[in-house]
Amino acid sequence: MRIFLALLFALLIQLPGFTYSNLDLQADNLAQLISHTSQYVRVIGTVSSIDLSEKAKVIFINFGKNYGTSFSAIIYDENLSSFISAGIDDPCEYFKNKKVSVEGIVRISNGKPEMIINSPDQIKVIKK
Repeated sequence: MRIFLALLFALLIQLPGFTYSNLDLQADNLAQLISHTSQYVRVIGTVSSIDLSEKAKVIFINFGKNYGTSFSAIIYDENLSSFISAGIDDPCEYFKNKKVSVEGIVRISNGKPEMIINSPDQIKVIKK
């Protein structure tokens, strides 16, 4: 029974919902972000621009001047209703130019780090 419990605990701490990193990664530190690819982390940064893809209904929250090479957090259309339910009717305006923390799994897409935001619980405005 002890072995079973030990294995169960080991599996649970590997799941993103059960892991907690006290390491805050900076959105402008691409090397640090890339080194944490496929890991559940918290990223801190100031939103520099937000792009809305009308065709795909995707919101790109960009953390650098060059969105083609800087970190982005992405909200897909199917997740927008959860933001509206949380009182964030327009994420584009709500997060614009604000310092935020985002939590999730860092991935590399088109050569740059990004994070998918499935829930408003994953992105918080940091009060100064």
